[in-house]
Amino acid sequence: MNKSIEHSLKALCLSACLLGAQGAMADTVQVSGPVAANTTWYGTNEYVLNGFVYVLNGASLTIEAGTVVKGKPGTDANTSCLIVTAGGKIFANGTRTRPVIFTAEADDVTDPDDLPIFQRGLWGGVVLLGKSVLNTPSDIAGAGASPKYDVFEGLPSATEINGQFVNRFGGNDDNDSSGVMRYVSIRHAGVVFLPNKELNGLSMGAVGRGTTIENVEAYAVADDGFEFFGGTVNTKYLVSAFNDDDCFDTDQGYRGKNQFWFAIQEPGKKDNGGEWNGEPNGIAASNAPLAKFEIYNATWIGAGTNTSANNGLTIREYAAPHLYNSILTEFGGNAVRITDARSGSFLTNGTLDIRDNLFWNFATNGVPVSVAGSGASLLFNDASRSNEVVNPMLRGISRSANGGLDPRPAAGSPALTSLRTAPNDGFYSPVAYKGAFDANDLWISGWTFVSQKGITAARGANLVDVSGNIATDTTWYRTNEYVLAGFVYVLNGASLTIEAGTVVKAKPGTDANTSCLIVTAGGKIFANGTAHNPIIFTAEADDVEDPSDLPIFQRGLWGGVVLLGKSVLNTPSDIAGAGASPKYDVFEGLPSATEINGQFVNRFGGNDDNDSSGVMRYVSIRHAGVVFLPNKELNGLSMGAVGRGTTIENVEAYAVADDGFEFFGGTVNTKYLVSAFNDDDCFDTDQGYRGKNQFWFAIQEPGKKDNGGEWNGEPNGIAASNAPLAKFEIYNATWIGAGTNTSANNGLTIREYAAPHLYNSILTEFGGNAVRITDARSGSFLTNGTLDIRDNLFWNFATNGVPVSVAGSGASLLFNDASRSNEVVNPMLRGISRSANGGLDPRPSEGSPALTSLRTAPNDGFYSPVAYKGAFNGVNWATDWTALGERGVITTDGAGVPAPVAGAPAPVCSPANLSISIVSGDNVSISFTADAGSAYQVQSTTDLSGSPIIWLNEGTPLSGTGTVTYNASNGGGAKFFRVVCQ
Repeated sequence: MNKSIEHSLKALCLSACLLGAQGAMADTVQVSGPVAANTTWYGTNEYVLNGFVYVLNGASLTIEAGTVVKGKPGTDANTSCLIVTAGGKIFANGTRTRPVIFTAEADDVTDPDDLPIFQRGLWGGVVLLGKSVLNTPSDIAGAGASPKYDVFEGLPSATEINGQFVNRFGGNDDNDSSGVMRYVSIRHAGVVFLPNKELNGLSMGAVGRGTTIENVEAYAVADDGFEFFGGTVNTKYLVSAFNDDDCFDTDQGYRGKNQFWFAIQEPGKKDNGGEWNGEPNGIAASNAPLAKFEIYNATWIGAGTNTSANNGLTIREYAAPHLYNSILTEFGGNAVRITDARSGSFLTNGTLDIRDNLFWNFATNGVPVSVAGSGASLLFNDASRSNEVVNPMLRGISRSANGGLDPRPAAGSPALTSLRTAPNDGFYSPVAYKGAFDANDLWISGWTFVSQKGITAARGANLVDVSGNIATDTTWYRTNEYVLAGFVYVLNGASLTIEAGTVVKAKPGTDANTSCLIVTAGGKIFANGTAHNPIIFTAEADDVEDPSDLPIFQRGLWGGVVLLGKSVLNTPSDIAGAGASPKYDVFEGLPSATEINGQFVNRFGGNDDNDSSGVMRYVSIRHAGVVFLPNKELNGLSMGAVGRGTTIENVEAYAVADDGFEFFGGTVNTKYLVSAFNDDDCFDTDQGYRGKNQFWFAIQEPGKKDNGGEWNGEPNGIAASNAPLAKFEIYNATWIGAGTNTSANNGLTIREYAAPHLYNSILTEFGGNAVRITDARSGSFLTNGTLDIRDNLFWNFATNGVPVSVAGSGASLLFNDASRSNEVVNPMLRGISRSANGGLDPRPSEGSPALTSLRTAPNDGFYSPVAYKGAFNGVNWATDWTALGERGVITTDGAGVPAPVAGAPAPVCSPANLSISIVSGDNVSISFTADAGSAYQVQSTTDLSGSPIIWLNEGTPLSGTGTVTYNASNGGGAKFFRVVCQ
């Protein structure tokens, strides 16, 4: 097929599927007048705005994921737009696969090519107005009011609806909330009322920091992409593409935090990358508050080096922005132009701060960038600011639908590292690179029109069949779709790197004829997905662009993913392996003697508890699970003797025909696991598993289920209590069982020689026992404290919420011993659903006893030191990247990535083969095995007695490239080193 045709078809399919089944058959709802009461717009309808539609004070407008909202055309004040007034709220919670789309009435959203690529000005736009503090309004009446207010863009100040002056904004509440806009694409908007009075893509007037603005795109707008008229709102992941005027415009004392902005302009229509004003034009007094806002990790691509009047940043009166770790390139004008001496003095005294950025190609042939205005030369002449004129080596710049836009830095780019790390303050993601993208995550993929139009390359545009073995380092890319045929082994010494957003499918088969991926002992996988671009393993029959193509509980269509490692097992079930030194086992009934390139590929186990099998992060495994023999099966993710040098975070096992996750021994630590609608156990352990775990979420359905957790210490039928003991930990899990009317559905079943420690967790909606102990030895562990289950909530384990029951030796102690603080109490989860209605919300409601705990997870470098019960608090972390989210089972409310706990130390890595050796004199050499796609920082201290311990960075962050060596000095005295993850 012709590549351009193939690409267009792919983009068309993607656009249509993002609407789901509702797109073509949606009902059209005409909307006019104000929204005066709480209202919901549904994804099954298409809404058309007629004129100005106001969401009034006290009312909320909820817009379902996948909803399309269109605006009728018009000029001046006769256009159509949506204005959320001060005191009103919008909850536009789209998802990565089902964004909320605002566009023109003329736009057929199922056909990305129906309008010209840069078509602008077909309707008004979206406006949010709030109540935060302004510095100097341009409206004279508002300047004299207390608190000060302004009137939006030349509209009548006196326009009153239901007693509210609907065009006014401003107040005295910097924490005000206008609601939520997540995964929203605003297209073809922008109408000019009067000179310098216009509707932008998204206009924000005095919007407060209680508002959530994340993953919002302004595409082909006839004025600014985003304009902040004062306010304190914080934003992340904004896209400003091909807009007429400025990419990002600020005014009137804007003071928010921002991270991950991306902008691209085109030669025909453009102005500044950023036009940053402190006060309205023409106002001379320097009124408080000062426009002191922050931006980390932005990438601006200008209109091209042959353009004029196209500056990277224009900074006007009393603006004091802080810009860090960003990239500006491809502009024809100045890098930075300061138009006001007052802002120039801010630059001199440090109030305005621009540091650690890359500037490149601001004139034809890459002539070094120029600056203009008071003090601007300091930006590059003052070496301490670390602003560099250097090529950021972006992978591709394109302004046409040819798939050529890829603003991620290429290998070797100076943007991939930075001496500055974004703050770990609960809002920022503490990353230490420059620009809006790292080397892996093209987060604009999928939900933006830039992606749907084919300006960026489509995911899975090429089909690659995979069979046999991976014997050398190999990379799989998001632009391909990989199909596994049979057993595919990643062999000892080889690594498989999978780019974020890649889809891996598998052919069907039964018994040992199915397809699966097995990372053997000594092999490695680096599957580094992201919340915006998860890596998906699924069946060949699954169209991942259509969330509804398979039945919601479809299981057993392929094998699964298996990781095998070299940590210590207690008693293998394989007789030969039990007699070996070190002991080994053979995975699930496969032939022990299968040998490839001198390696017995089905064996696992060894003597290295710090062994690394690589990284699996933001990975969704769907519709898997095949039974070989009775009690011998492939699970969603099977882990055999996997060591603690491995990273397992944000991994989902969805609709698997056996266990979601099974740990065959090992020491691997895990976080943020989702086990949903699987046939057997949610989480199964065996053979001396000894890891740490936090934030597990599981939900079962009545038709297929067993235990929430089946925890064995040794293989079934082995009588000897061999070391090591199965002593693992779990903090902050939430299990939702198959329902109280089911049978043989226990919360936890604990078998021989298992000694789990379970804390701060919730188990609810099971038809069987809360805890069933099948072995007297584990019962004795409960009595002597080796097995520890404390500070958990149990609820609704039988019809009508009869108090939970326990079974087995010593189990009654769990509730009769008050010191264990296990409570039978309603955790008050917000919603339990097992269908695609968005009704699943496993977060505790306000007033829930789960929101607090007397126990805090340890602050040990792995755990997040939180003091609540269950896997969720305020943030719904299981939506954006999971099949639960894509299928619409789990709500989008509260969706997001949990911020690092403010004040907590950076997580300490557990790299394999960490060693420190004296080189000569005071010089030491630190070496370790690092994960590809991750960054590491060597830190040191001379005092371990401090509280807290003060760790200082040694040099710059190190990229995970296999074996890493760093040379340091101990300074002639005692010095302690550690390695932390970036």
